[in-house]
Amino acid sequence: MVSVDKIWRKSLLKTLTLGLVLFLLSFIFDAYNQGQLALVLMLFIGVLSLTVLTGSSGQISLGQGALMAVGGYSSASVITHLGASIWTGFLVAVFVASVFGLVLGVAAARLSGPYLAGTTLVIALALPSMANRFESVLGGDVGLMIDFGMPPTWISNLIEVGYEQWQLWVSIPIALISLFFVSNLLTSRAGRSWKAVRDDEIGAAVNGIPVARTKVIVFVVSSAVAGLGGALYGLRGLVGPSVYPVSLSLTLLTAAILGGVGSISGAFIGTVIVVFLPDLVSWAISGLAVSEQVTNYLPALLTGVLLLATIILNPAGVMGTRHRSKH
Repeated sequence: MVSVDKIWRKSLLKTLTLGLVLFLLSFIFDAYNQGQLALVLMLFIGVLSLTVLTGSSGQISLGQGALMAVGGYSSASVITHLGASIWTGFLVAVFVASVFGLVLGVAAARLSGPYLAGTTLVIALALPSMANRFESVLGGDVGLMIDFGMPPTWISNLIEVGYEQWQLWVSIPIALISLFFVSNLLTSRAGRSWKAVRDDEIGAAVNGIPVARTKVIVFVVSSAVAGLGGALYGLRGLVGPSVYPVSLSLTLLTAAILGGVGSISGAFIGTVIVVFLPDLVSWAISGLAVSEQVTNYLPALLTGVLLLATIILNPAGVMGTRHRSKH
């Protein structure tokens, strides 16, 4: 049996290696691609929350974008109204999203399958009305203006850092912390109990695992991760209903399915696909006489086709196949 220390060291090594690669890419990529890579990391954290919730415990959510919105709004509120730093905003986002996940998890423990999916979808649809109801705090349809700011003076004195590069640099440690936390949690005793509940609730209960409490805990952890990703996502310039639409939840779910719902590495690969596919399509058809309307809708069409092909031909996703071949 592999020791806990060895698992942690292996996870830390992979996390630091990814961080080093991303840091080096921040010097190689131009400003636009730096922004795209930062977006990958923001959405990756949201997809990680689905890996925890759906991949490990089998609970389906169509409103993960709403949990990201909870983190985004809570962090933006303390930053804009109280003058807190973005780092404090991250902590507040995790806490508030966790509390929200606790309330949602208590209800989720009594639901399953399409009922749970429908409940989370309703929450995502209700978000714009909540923003309008508390317009003085949440900014209504306009939202709250917020961004990454500029790098500290001591960094600017050493090297010239553009806004997109700074955006990427802030995103890297937050994504790495999320990755390290989730990867170790899923291999821990708690993570194994979540998978036991996912595979067989009755068998898990017979073996002494409190099924209802376990589902609540998973929702709290998943919501905390999603809230952190939502706070980071909101720092792009605006926190408002248009930033966290229902389509955001569907994008996260698409990335999770493409990469493999139960795979952490698959979560990253799936996120890269959904972020960079539109640019790849635009590049591929740039020399063709294609109308602007086709150009605008083709990436979404190809993403849908790719999603259907994955569900039909390879439901386990890209990394799910690799996981099965290793076992």
